[in-house]
Amino acid sequence: MEPDEVRELYDYNAWANHRILDASEALTEEQFFRDVRSSFRSVRDTIVHILGAEWIWLERCNGRSPGALPSPEPFVSVSHVRARWEEIERDQLEFVHGLSAVDLDRVIGYRNQRGNRFAYSLPKILRHVVNHSTYHRGQVASMLRQLGVAPAATDLLRYYDVLDGNLEE
Repeated sequence: MEPDEVRELYDYNAWANHRILDASEALTEEQFFRDVRSSFRSVRDTIVHILGAEWIWLERCNGRSPGALPSPEPFVSVSHVRARWEEIERDQLEFVHGLSAVDLDRVIGYRNQRGNRFAYSLPKILRHVVNHSTYHRGQVASMLRQLGVAPAATDLLRYYDVLDGNLEE
């Protein structure tokens, strides 16, 4: 994996996260919190999980091992989620845009939330984070459909089409 590939992947990830948050803005407050019986209880809980996972992996890449993911309870609206996500995204993009080829040879050691030690190469972690976010964005898209809201298309090729000017958002 080359630094430019990492940057492209994370620029896409940020674009897709924005689109899923934008689509979630169409929910009523009740819908945002409604239990839709998925991996996570609600749209709110699922998008906070994505946010939290992106944060915890960034922390691990920076040599810290947080003991827990953020709780969804303080996030009372999509705008509250968006405000925190913008901070995490800024730090995440600053991190990946600053990577060199030498950095991608690093192995990141950390303790998980149970205190167990793990170590992975940085490229494996970086791929995992985007793959994990994509998986859960798909769950949010399904939840949005169940709640009567059209989800945003977040396919990678859609991103390329928008980026290349072949398609408007």
